[in-house]
Amino acid sequence: MSEALPLGIDAALLGVEFDSSVSPPVTAQEIHEYAASLGESHPVYFAPEPVAPPTFCMKFRGNRFSPPALPRRAFARSFDAGKDIQFGAPIRAGDVIHTSNVLHEVYEKTGRSGAMVFIVSRLRMKNQRGEMVAVIDSRFLIRGEAAT
Repeated sequence: MSEALPLGIDAALLGVEFDSSVSPPVTAQEIHEYAASLGESHPVYFAPEPVAPPTFCMKFRGNRFSPPALPRRAFARSFDAGKDIQFGAPIRAGDVIHTSNVLHEVYEKTGRSGAMVFIVSRLRMKNQRGEMVAVIDSRFLIRGEAAT
């Protein structure tokens, strides 16, 4: 039997893929529209074969933000506690983005308001050439009675 993490989460869930997806090819129009919505003016984003702004990767999120085996009661009192993004190869028109999401980390802290549990999911994105496009660690904070 594996070790229990906070909230009784089974440590065997760490690193196990719980969601994946494959995007349709990215279009030049999508990149142009995204760059324009940000107020970008650099010509590389508006070329006939453009490179996407780095944050374009946020478009590829998958279908789930946590493994189905996590206790749902905890998420009633949770909120987004931030993201860390590591950018890799730029996304270009024609790229097909493959995503893979895993439960990366679960840890406890005690703050002024009491017990807190952080759940971190890691979303890895690669293009059709196998190049890492981005790695996004998303933190969810559960506090109060739900964290105990």
